Amino acid sequence: MNTNDLFKNELEKVDNDVKIEIDLSFQIADKISSILKSKGMTQKEFAEKMQKSEAEISRWVGGTHNFTIRTIAKISDVLGEQIIQVTG
Repeated sequence: MNTNDLFKNELEKVDNDVKIEIDLSFQIADKISSILKSKGMTQKEFAEKMQKSEAEISRWVGGTHNFTIRTIAKISDVLGEQIIQVTG
């Protein structure tokens, strides 16, 4: 069995809801990174506005942070843009 087959076998064992959670985390991280870039804001500047450490922001944009609704709301407020949108 090669590494690719092993990876596929292990991936099949992951529950679908976990796959969805991971995908959503990366989408949120990508959205934050995109907004920061469009505003010309550094992670350090964003960290200061969020009253967080630069290391924590770095973890956020890395895509593996489990965001709370409260944190998403604060990010949206600080950046002046919605991070996520719930529709019908």
